[in-house]
Order: sequence, then structure tokens, then C-alpha cells
Amino acid sequence: MFNTRTLALSASLALTAGMATQGLAQDRIAFGSTAQSSVHYTYAVAAAKAVNDNEDALDLTVIVTGGAVDNLARLARDQIDMGLGTYATIYQAYKGIGKFEGNAMPNLRGLWVHSPATQAWVVREDSGVTSLPDLAGKPFTPGQRGSATEQLSIQMLEVLGVEPDMQRLTLSDAVDAVKDGRSIGYVKAGGAGTIDGTTMELQAFTPIRMLSFTEEEKAKVQEALPFISFASYEDGEVEDFPAFTVPVQVIGQFTTSDAMSEEQVMKLLAAIADNPEVQTNAFPGFGDIDVLQDSVDLINIPLHAGAVKFYQSRGIDVPDALIPPEMK
Repeated sequence: MFNTRTLALSASLALTAGMATQGLAQDRIAFGSTAQSSVHYTYAVAAAKAVNDNEDALDLTVIVTGGAVDNLARLARDQIDMGLGTYATIYQAYKGIGKFEGNAMPNLRGLWVHSPATQAWVVREDSGVTSLPDLAGKPFTPGQRGSATEQLSIQMLEVLGVEPDMQRLTLSDAVDAVKDGRSIGYVKAGGAGTIDGTTMELQAFTPIRMLSFTEEEKAKVQEALPFISFASYEDGEVEDFPAFTVPVQVIGQFTTSDAMSEEQVMKLLAAIADNPEVQTNAFPGFGDIDVLQDSVDLINIPLHAGAVKFYQSRGIDVPDALIPPEMK
């Protein structure tokens, strides 16, 4: 037999259960990353932790994938909600050029950048090479064999009409070739505004010079290959090198216009921007960037509408080129 006390207790328990169920309700976001052996997978896991530990409404689940191209295919099949990749690849998919010719994905949208990797074009100081045209006919490795760096470097050299004696080598073989004088230099992506450990090791062995793109060369490359971004550094900003301008390989996160809601994206980006420590601990280069300004400066496709609203709410000026059609 129910009495007033029993009814009150039942109502209280029902309310508590309802509140608990509501508290557990989360939007699951499937995050396509890359191979587990990659440092960018390590970053993806850290980014998910930053979100999951600080945003109760989202459950970001990292999925091991084959990287940018695989993530683009999975997004098209609605198997993931967002992915990680190199923006040079993402741009080509957005525009339907290169390997994506005839298969454009105009609904791709940018989220944030975590690694604008400086692409160092280094040569032995005693080589006499001081500019990109000087590389013509000289033994030079355009990047580790089979890498994105190699592919992009060759594309840029072709645009500029510069034809080195290409040395298609593994990274270790390329370094050895520079050390013993069989090659004058190579291209290697480092961190954000830093050279990588391999280049530091080479610098300790023999004096090296950083080649710089002129404004004319930069403009020519970007006219032909608009998915390539550049960064300029002041004297001494990168080790002890004089001021130089080089490409950056922009690596970050992307989605589609309808895979995530504006509210989800705003909450996601707030958790990323406001909780950098776990991301920097796992991926130190993240601490070297301004994730808000650098994302707007380096992303080369329209942002998600939620990302536009988030960046603007943090005082960042979003250029018209990054405003998606659905906001115009």
C-alpha cells in the first residue's frame, strides 16, 4: 500500500534517475586519426583526452586509420565524423584536383591545426648553393623516399623549373650522403618553427645553410599549387639561421559541413583551445603554436560554421575565404 512518504520517495528516485541519465547523455564523435606508430596518432589521443576530460557533452573516440586519404573516404561513407590529415591533401580533395580529380568534396570544412611543420631546405655551406636555382644539376634529396615531403618538394621544383640531380633516398641514406659529400643537401619537415633532430645532428657534423624562397618564387608556387602554405622566420628565430621563408606542411583536423553540428564544433574547439597541457605533453610542437591564430592563418579550405563562430568569439578575425557557403 502506497502512502505519501512512499510516493515522495518514488518521485525523488525517478527524478534522480532521470538526472543521471541526462548527465550520461553524450554526443559520440568518431575521430579518424592515422597509424598507431605515428606521432600524430599520439596527438589525436591527447586531443581526445583534452575533450573528454573537460567537455561532458562530447565523447571523442579515436579510430586508427590509414591517414588523410583513408579519413576522407571514411567521411564520404559517414563512418567517421572528423579526421586528421595534411591540409595539402585535404585541399586537393576539396577542389577535386590531383588524385581527387573528378571526385571533389566541396562539403569539407576545416577545424583546427596542431602541427604546421617547417619544411627545411638545407644544403652544405661549402656547396656554394645559396638559392633554389643553384640546385640545378646538383645532387639533392627532395625528401625521404615515398614521403609527402618528397612529393610536395618535387611538385614545387617542377613549378619553378629547377632540376636538381634527384637523389631518391631513405632519410638515413640522405643524411649519410650529405655527410660524405655525395649529396649537397635535402628537404626535411621539422616541427613548428624548428628543425628536426636529424637536421640538428647534421648541423653538428658540418656547417649547413637554409635555403629561402623569394617572394616571387613563393607567389609562383602558390599560383600553381594553392594548397601549399609558407611561413617566414626572422634572424635567429630558428636556431642560428638568418631570416628565411619556406613551405610548411600543415597538419590538422577536418570534417564536413553536416557531419557535426555548430554546437558540437564550438564545444570541441573550446576544449582543445582551453586545455593545451595534455596535448603539449604528448606532442611538444603543439606548445609552439597559437592554435587559434595559426589555424585561421594556415587552413586553406572553408571552416565549419561552428568553427567560424568559435574563432570569432575568441576575437580572431576570420577572412572571407574561410567563411563557408552555408553562412553567406
